[in-house]
Amino acid sequence: MSATAKIVELHDPAAAAEAPQGAAIVGHIDALQGGRVFGWGWDGNHPGDRLEVELRLERDGGPPVTLARVLADRLRPDLAGGGIGDGAHAFEAELTLPEGADPSRVVAVVRSPSTGETVTFAQPNPEDQRLDRLLGPHLQRIGERIDALRRDQRQLAAAQQTIGRLLRDAGEGVTALRSDATRLEAAQAERTEALAATLQELTERVGGLEVFLMRMDQTLRGLDGASAEKTSGAGWSPLLTVLGSTAGAFIAVLVGWLTLH
Repeated sequence: MSATAKIVELHDPAAAAEAPQGAAIVGHIDALQGGRVFGWGWDGNHPGDRLEVELRLERDGGPPVTLARVLADRLRPDLAGGGIGDGAHAFEAELTLPEGADPSRVVAVVRSPSTGETVTFAQPNPEDQRLDRLLGPHLQRIGERIDALRRDQRQLAAAQQTIGRLLRDAGEGVTALRSDATRLEAAQAERTEALAATLQELTERVGGLEVFLMRMDQTLRGLDGASAEKTSGAGWSPLLTVLGSTAGAFIAVLVGWLTLH
C-alpha cells in the first residue's frame, strides 16, 4: 500500500504585508554663529514626525565627534509658509568645539523615527551662504507676493460666486416680472373685450329706445289731432284706451332696461 505526500506551501501573512513607506528627508544647516547652530529637517513621507538631529564634527584620520543631539521641533513661520509641514521642524543647539576645530566641518545627521533612515547635511560653502544672504530677502518678498496673489484669487473667486448668485436672482426676478406682465396684459385684454361688448349692447338698446320714442311721439301727435276733431265726451274713451296701452308699453320697456343694468 503506497502513500501519496501532498506538499502545501505556507505563506506568512506578516511577510505579505506591504513594506513601510521610506523616508523622504529634506533639510538644511542655515548658520553656525556665536557658538550656536541653526537649521531644519523634515520627512515629506511622514510629515508629522519630529526628526532626531545629531550634530557631529568630522575629522581627518579619525571618527567624527558627537557635539549635541536635539529634535527638529521648533516652530518657524518661514517653514510653514514654504510648505514644510506645520512649520515646527527647525532645530537649534549650542556647540562647544574642540580647540583648533574647523567650524565648517560640523554636519547634521538627521534620523527618521518612523523608518530609522538617516541623511547627513553639511554646511553650505561660503559662496552658497553669500548667495543665500543676497537672495533670501528677494525670495521672501516673492513668497509674500505669491501669498498675496493667492489671497486675491480666493477673494476674486468669492466675488465671482456672489455675482453669479446675484445674476441668477436677477434673471429669476425678470422672468417673474415678465410672467406677471403677461398675466396683466391678458386680464386687461379680457376686460377691454368685455367692456366693448357691454358698450355695443348698450348702444343697440339705446338705438331701440330711440326708435320706440320716435314711434311714440308720432302716436301722440296723431292722438292730438284726433282729440282736436272730437269734442264730445263720448269720444274720449278710445283715446284713453290708446294712451293707457302706450304708457304701459313704455313703462315695461323702461323697467326691462333698468333691470338689465
